[in-house]
Amino acid sequence: MTQPNVESRLDGSPEHISDMEPMPYGIRLPDDFPDRLERLRQVADLTWAGFAAAIGVDYRQMYRWRKHGVEPSGAAMDRLYKFAGRLPGGLQILLGESYQMSFLRD
Repeated sequence: MTQPNVESRLDGSPEHISDMEPMPYGIRLPDDFPDRLERLRQVADLTWAGFAAAIGVDYRQMYRWRKHGVEPSGAAMDRLYKFAGRLPGGLQILLGESYQMSFLRD
């Protein structure tokens, strides 16, 4: 018999681990992610070391993202999003040209 998870369903019935759908691990970054970082760095008018410092990561880690396809951790990605959000067009650069932020419902 499976043990109920700490979480419960909205109707109050316990959710069992065996009832849970598998969640995908992580999010795949676009293949052009290093190019997007380059464009974001240029818009910010920073060196690579300055860009890494601005988002709070080690320069060597930034190098791994750019040259070796290493994906940023969740915390680093959060800081990257926040940084991009402070630049004109930064979120569009980071997330793609089709990204549009709206506070209005369709």
